[in-house]
Amino acid sequence: MPKLIAIIDDEVEMEFLYTMMMEDAILSGQVTVQFFSDARLFMEWFSSNLPDLILSDISMPHVSGIQLGRYVQQAERGTPIFFVSGYDEQDYSTIMSELGICKFLTKPLDYDKVRVLIETELNLTSSNG
Repeated sequence: MPKLIAIIDDEVEMEFLYTMMMEDAILSGQVTVQFFSDARLFMEWFSSNLPDLILSDISMPHVSGIQLGRYVQQAERGTPIFFVSGYDEQDYSTIMSELGICKFLTKPLDYDKVRVLIETELNLTSSNG
């Protein structure tokens, strides 16, 4: 059964970048990716789905990554979350510990590093060594 990664980012072009980053894991059947350009759509989907990992931008219209993190935490499903932001991690350190955020990834993303972090979190077999 492939691991399910939910990615929430209001920049629609990020779907392509994340898909390319995880291409080997997707093609090998280890991962499926569900992309949401609006956190409200993710929240609706999350009510009846359980992803293995959530990767969310922090700064988004309508619902911020922080609000989304609180929503996920209140569901008490233990789903790990990686936050992605152009801001410094220290700006969010308190809220991250409150929400149990696993990782904070700073833009611009180092896609090789992010891929390795995801593979490690989900115990995937890397095809890149």
